[in-house]
Amino acid sequence: MPKYPDRSPKNSSTAQLIVLIVFGALFLGTYLILERFVLKSMPGGVTALAFFALYLALSALAFLFFKLKQFKQHGEQVLFESLNTKMHNMFKYVVKLPYAIVDETGRVRAVNNALQELIGARDPFFRGSLSDICSGSSAAEKILGEHAREEQHTPADAAQDAKKGTDAEEDGVQVRIKGGYYIARAHRLNVEGETNFLVTFTDVTKLTQLKNKMERDMPAVAYVDIDNLEELAQYTHANYRDIARRVDDLLLQWVADLNGFMLEYERNRYLVLFSQEKLKLCEKDKFSSLLDGVRNIRLGEYGIPVTLSAGISLSDASMEERAKDAESALNLALQRGGDQVAVRREGGIEYYGGQIRTLARRTKVQSRMVANFLLPKISEADNLLVMGHRKPDFDSIGSCLGVAQLGLFAGVPTKIIIDTDNSNFRIATKRLTASRTYADLFISGHQGLGLIRPGTLLVITDANNFQIIEAPDVAASVKQISGKIAIIDHHRQTGEYDFEPIINYIEPGASSASELVTEMLEQCEVTNVTETGALVSDEVASVMLSGIMLDTAGFTRNTGTRTLDAARFLFSKGANAEYVHGFFNEDYADYVCERSFSGCTLLQNDTVGMTWSHGTGRGSDDRVAAAKEAEKLLGVKGVCAAFALVETEDAVHISGRSDGTVNVQLILEKLGGGGRFDSAGAALNGKMLARAKEDLAAAINEYFNDQENAKRAD
Repeated sequence: MPKYPDRSPKNSSTAQLIVLIVFGALFLGTYLILERFVLKSMPGGVTALAFFALYLALSALAFLFFKLKQFKQHGEQVLFESLNTKMHNMFKYVVKLPYAIVDETGRVRAVNNALQELIGARDPFFRGSLSDICSGSSAAEKILGEHAREEQHTPADAAQDAKKGTDAEEDGVQVRIKGGYYIARAHRLNVEGETNFLVTFTDVTKLTQLKNKMERDMPAVAYVDIDNLEELAQYTHANYRDIARRVDDLLLQWVADLNGFMLEYERNRYLVLFSQEKLKLCEKDKFSSLLDGVRNIRLGEYGIPVTLSAGISLSDASMEERAKDAESALNLALQRGGDQVAVRREGGIEYYGGQIRTLARRTKVQSRMVANFLLPKISEADNLLVMGHRKPDFDSIGSCLGVAQLGLFAGVPTKIIIDTDNSNFRIATKRLTASRTYADLFISGHQGLGLIRPGTLLVITDANNFQIIEAPDVAASVKQISGKIAIIDHHRQTGEYDFEPIINYIEPGASSASELVTEMLEQCEVTNVTETGALVSDEVASVMLSGIMLDTAGFTRNTGTRTLDAARFLFSKGANAEYVHGFFNEDYADYVCERSFSGCTLLQNDTVGMTWSHGTGRGSDDRVAAAKEAEKLLGVKGVCAAFALVETEDAVHISGRSDGTVNVQLILEKLGGGGRFDSAGAALNGKMLARAKEDLAAAINEYFNDQENAKRAD
């Protein structure tokens, strides 16, 4: 607060006395000097009398000056106090800005007429606190705390706020008083050593109501896609038109309940617009009325359910950008396996649904389109780099080899970035590395950094999470230098990229990345006839077959006609099943790792198994053993889902497996992991095994509670 000068009579008299003393000392000193050196001939009494008379005259003038000044100051002070009183009365009784004077605890000492009328108080000496005036028990803490925050606001903070475009309303706390909205601002008052606050209340009711109305009515843009309706109808004896009509009627009713608008812009694809207020209601019941309603429409004698996916955008952008965001959200929902809704906001994306496993929605037409688009991109590139995930398995190695075949076919310099010391790599490529064609094909990530050019194309297989790929620094450099990255994967996409891939071919319905790449090779071979008539050698075919066998547990799980077609193609190229079977023989170290899983328990009425190990210190071998143990536990009668936890030096790794009735990917997503419906993983960094077991058990319970709540809602 500003400090005003003290103009009291006491201070004025003190100033006069000081001036008279200074004058007296000055005259006395002057007289003594003159008396001694200059006025020796003059009588001493005359000189002293003359100096005393002069002193009295000057003192009288000084006294008169001070009196006149004091009179003027007194007049100004009277006028100031009069004006101050009038201003105070006008501010208190006339100006309609409500305010209250409170102490540091928030206790109200006085209110003005405007606030008195607003809260209906009988007199200005209101006995209560800020929390009694404002709705909310912590109103005083928020308002006075905001004042403390503003006092600590540095010039740098102010500059940062200016860049962000901070509104004037953000200077304060919004509170509710008698149903209205007000911005409360606190101003410090120091009165006689006590700290008080003048709290003003600015009415923003109309502005807030308008803002709330705009937010409620702001249209959410949604793209809705019926999953696999045409594909399902091909394998059942159901009438496609009848099923399509039932789905259409259900959607129309859902949109009508939302007071929205729906347009079918393609067959089984819809554009829907509805308000944010209705969107909140949908999110409250997790879109169960829509997802479960469509899922209850079943086809054929086996009652195969129809599923639906939707992408919704509520971003603060133009309608064009909002529509693009909604389409992108729909693609994410489909790449995660369908049967779910993805809602995009400024803060990120939330997913609802994904409770059942959907059929593969890709076709050979799609494989051919991706292959025919990728091959020219490879041919135009200066060089091709291929990589999978860290700690490569047979699927990662096989799919990388398959993509590399396209680069070799196009005559483009091709390298696979991989950990050549990995045991799986040594097993799978033992024969390959002996040949001249493949001897120099495999390089490390460090070597890959030196090969990046403006025309480099990077293809990532069997992974879409950039945190787990073999060489993230290579991907970052390619993204910055050439911007040409393609992704081929069968795992659900867990998030968005900060760039636009030239190809984002993600099909969770496929058994493996090797299956996807095999189909692409088959389509390329049909389209581009070579002199030898083949793109794939027998050694490469064997490695790719091992990738499919790994992810299907020897064609016993997650196997469909497309999987068998891919295997048939690889067998026709010379894949040797007997040779591949030897890849899966475990050595003694693997046996020791698996034996370390001594703990085991069953959850959820003995339908979910959990096993754990403190590890053997072998790192990647322990993680592989965890995956195998999860597979073994899944084979126990009555177990629908199995999880194996292993403790390593830096984290607790979890492998999850399912028979297709439990979505282990949703469970492990709660712990920061991901994967596919029936196969997923997670790494809990910095946690002990006991805590990881508790977190996993909580995630499993939450998943089954959500399932139970969804059933009750039906």
